[in-house]
Amino acid sequence: MRRLRNDLPYAFRPPKPRAWFRPLGLLANRLYLQRKYAVNRLDDSGFDRVKELSRAGHAVLLAPNHADHSDPHVVTELIARHDMKSHFMAAREVFEVSKLGAFALESMGVYSVDRDGPDLSAIKTSITLLEKSSDPLVIYPEGEIYHHHERLDPLHEGVASILLKAAARMNGGKEAFLVPVGIRFHHDAAVEATFRDRLSRLEDRIGWTPRPALSIDERIVRLGTGLLGLKEMEHTGENGRGRIQDRLTSLCDALLSAAEGRHGRDPKSVTAPERVRAQRYRIRKRLLDAEKPPTAVERDELLDDLDRVFTALQAHSYIGDYFLAEQTLDRRAETIMKLEEDLLGFPNYPTPRTARVTAGEPIPVSKMLAAGELFAKGGATPLTALLEARLAALLA
Repeated sequence: MRRLRNDLPYAFRPPKPRAWFRPLGLLANRLYLQRKYAVNRLDDSGFDRVKELSRAGHAVLLAPNHADHSDPHVVTELIARHDMKSHFMAAREVFEVSKLGAFALESMGVYSVDRDGPDLSAIKTSITLLEKSSDPLVIYPEGEIYHHHERLDPLHEGVASILLKAAARMNGGKEAFLVPVGIRFHHDAAVEATFRDRLSRLEDRIGWTPRPALSIDERIVRLGTGLLGLKEMEHTGENGRGRIQDRLTSLCDALLSAAEGRHGRDPKSVTAPERVRAQRYRIRKRLLDAEKPPTAVERDELLDDLDRVFTALQAHSYIGDYFLAEQTLDRRAETIMKLEEDLLGFPNYPTPRTARVTAGEPIPVSKMLAAGELFAKGGATPLTALLEARLAALLA
């Protein structure tokens, strides 16, 4: 999860698949997986069924969990492994890194979405792709990267809503299927030898004297609690008390409530991620107001509010009992990676990892609509609940 201080106007980037570019894109994707993200092994199951549905001309929407920066590269590689092409919905920010990167993404069938507002272009593109194409469409229903592979964050209903709308427009025997995809990463045992030095760097980053003599687990908890205390002091003026999870929740709510007091609250936004998106939308709308531009002082305050909202999402993204409940090698590695991203800007991948990806049983959305098990209007909530249950089971 990276800091988003985005005050740039948004322009939709459509998919522009280029056949000549695909071999280059797949090669670059494979190199990224191995050299940047240290994913040296990729095991999969269930994708034969996805291929069967795609070859039969049906609409297939793949909905993976999203806990690692390499997830899109993993799924791209798997789809190519099974001799399929694909389309991806990706956050606008990845298109804004560089012009060359944006060109490469478009050429591989990726299109942008503004996660903070009603991006009608992205929604219409998704529906059209499902209606007209049988290549799998990949959308991540969690929306953000949280670095905990064994826990699922609440899903957005946008994925279900898009597929229901597309299903209502299909004819000629074409059916819509929603496929949960569980992605788990497993670290090589050699990663344990990297923990002490990486934790020392993180301790030094916040001004602490590194304590390599302490146990790894004690250092992780100590560092996480210390970072939480720093954020509490920065934003509330005092350290919280009680359980870590309660303190995280309180900090998140305090920051969002403060922003909502200045910019208004969307009554439909209930969960922390929904409230964050609503505030980012309102803040950016004011920042980009061409008719009545904000003053220099107001602009600085708006940008500060974007930082506060980002910190709220950071607090929400830490599950207080995730590491405390079970200190496995993978959970240690994931927690340290998350701390690295928050303190250093990007996580490290110092040793090989294995990605295990399972495509679950496809949910026959068209058949469920025809049988009255789902309804075109109001069906997004139960369909999202079903997807969430299926995804959670794949990660267990």
